[in-house]
Amino acid sequence: MAEVENIDYIMLAQSMDIGTVINKKVITAGYIYQLTLDADVLDVHTLASVDAEVVEFIAKKGSKITKSKIKNLRLPENVNIGGYIRNGEGFIVAGETIIQPDDHVICFCVSSAIRQIENLFN
Repeated sequence: MAEVENIDYIMLAQSMDIGTVINKKVITAGYIYQLTLDADVLDVHTLASVDAEVVEFIAKKGSKITKSKIKNLRLPENVNIGGYIRNGEGFIVAGETIIQPDDHVICFCVSSAIRQIENLFN
């Protein structure tokens, strides 16, 4: 684990086979971004080496995500729902999966797609 202060050195640190790289600026930016989203978001992590985010949403009762199977949702390009947590147990998402209210859903997406997928959770 290493704290890297200069954002330009994050890629270098990762290429040196350091397991975890911590940057206070990136963590703070993720937290601030989380506060600006309209959906219930527990956490946002920026993947520093690529233009991508990992977001943990909470599915609200009556939201679009709870009304259809995953395969029928027409997710935006560059969005993957990796898994969900229901009653403390983790599951991998498949096409037949139906998200239920209060599920914690882990989404992987490019930064520009977060606003589009948050509409599924409101």
